[in-house]
Amino acid sequence: RVDPRADRTTAGAATATLGEVGEEPGVPTLQGGNEPYEWFLLPMVGFSSDIGFAGALLGMLFHYEEGYEPFRDKLQLITLLTSKLVQFHELVYERVGLFGQPLRLELAASFTATPVGHYCGLGNQVTCSREEAEEGLRSQGWTPSDDDWDQRLGDYYRFRVMRPLLRMALRWAPVPDGIELTMMWEGQYAFSGYVGEEGPYPGSLYAQDYPDGEEGFMSELRLGAVMDRRNHERRPSRGWVAGAALRGSSFLLGSDWDYAGFNLAGAYYLPMSRNERLVLAMRGVVDLIHGDAPTTALGSIGGFWNDMAFGGQLIGRGVRGRRYIGRIKVLGQTEVRWAMWGEPGDFQGLLVAFADAGWIGVDYDDFGGELNQILVSFGAGAGVYWGQSFLLRFDVGLSALEDFEPQFYLSLKHPY
Repeated sequence: RVDPRADRTTAGAATATLGEVGEEPGVPTLQGGNEPYEWFLLPMVGFSSDIGFAGALLGMLFHYEEGYEPFRDKLQLITLLTSKLVQFHELVYERVGLFGQPLRLELAASFTATPVGHYCGLGNQVTCSREEAEEGLRSQGWTPSDDDWDQRLGDYYRFRVMRPLLRMALRWAPVPDGIELTMMWEGQYAFSGYVGEEGPYPGSLYAQDYPDGEEGFMSELRLGAVMDRRNHERRPSRGWVAGAALRGSSFLLGSDWDYAGFNLAGAYYLPMSRNERLVLAMRGVVDLIHGDAPTTALGSIGGFWNDMAFGGQLIGRGVRGRRYIGRIKVLGQTEVRWAMWGEPGDFQGLLVAFADAGWIGVDYDDFGGELNQILVSFGAGAGVYWGQSFLLRFDVGLSALEDFEPQFYLSLKHPY
């Protein structure tokens, strides 16, 4: 059985939002009752605290074949536009059993553009406070009597960027049910600015720290290994997964940045009922970077999971996206997931409770905050399972770090 099972649905894809189910999945059957194809075409509307009200179109096609898990082929298309003018467009193709070998291939192309990215500085004690923004603007010569004062104040902790991206990933299982080897290359070019506007917002904290807007090409190569013992890739109810990866970006890869990183991550799934409808899921991540890395890398983890952290809809829910960034990240998450009604393979209702924690440092010789500061958030959510592979969940996160202001998220996958 060919079973390289890592789910590579991107964090950007997870931003697509809840809406109406547009089409029933197709159900032609294989001999023995298995469905060879499952497809979804979903117009979606919803809301996220980071990106505003959103409209999206999601298309997914799964091709199943006996002897291949979790699928033989997957094709996914997402296009999204929000009220805050955030755009995300992505096309992903995956093939399990490439050339009849225990290889899993992923090819992806995407385009992201946002005028409302968050940048509050580096370290675990950034405040994003209005008082510091006012002081920062006054130090540059702006005053409340200026016509553009309110605009500058609103943009002080913002950045704008347009970013096309290409990705290729391989997983190889040389020994059945053994360690799998992974390789991924990702290349992306950051254009500082947005449509009709170049560079960072004038006077913003990001413009002060990065006057060039970090424009340039980032080329990153990752090599790793993973052991995956989950019973299901997208909806695990028991088992575990653990992986380690090295990554690097260098002029040898055509990159404008030069850094190296290490990632160690694992998750465990414990069924809390005999029918495995109630599951305790836990994840831990250690992610370290050394060298000259852009804030894109400082605000994310890179290994078996590739997520934004700390803050956002996958790690640090309840905290604005990318609020706490640095070269040192130690993260922990716990979720209780309850498939409370419905049967597997059909519609199932889902309830979730979660808590996230993070320990973030700027650098190894300058931690950039309180050494013992642990960042914490928590929340709850609801969602649905549909067919063999579709998942949609709506989460609400809270944190004292944001004065318990609710943050809303809609996702097409579990965070782990």
